[in-house]
Amino acid sequence: LRNVKIEVEKGFDPLLGYKEAQRCLNCDVQTVFSAPACIECDACVDICPMDCITFTDNGEETELRDRLNAPAKNITQDLYVQDGLKTGRVMVKDEDVCLHCGLCAERCPTGAWDMQHFYLDITPAGCKPKTPSRKREPAPAK
Repeated sequence: LRNVKIEVEKGFDPLLGYKEAQRCLNCDVQTVFSAPACIECDACVDICPMDCITFTDNGEETELRDRLNAPAKNITQDLYVQDGLKTGRVMVKDEDVCLHCGLCAERCPTGAWDMQHFYLDITPAGCKPKTPSRKREPAPAK
């Protein structure tokens, strides 16, 4: 290249960029953590591109939020807290920051992290529930 500042790959135009930003990547996959299998090696913490996984001592929620690798100041933001680790610490995962990329599950030597499909079954508004209906007795003859 003659000029190092030349853009090699062109980005998206504004409309296509907006559409790409709106699409969901792996939105049907959730990370599932199994504390008994975890050896607390911190491999998942090291590989996470968003720093959303933290192993720390348990405590009050506001104090816990400040101790995260990526502090969660927004109190409405959900945190996944799992106890039962061998050292007595807790694993805290910030669900709002997680990309669900699966790197934690790939890197985990014991399989404590697992990527599982998530299915939500809801009844759309206006639909009748799928419960058996009672048969009506015929009206008495006059």
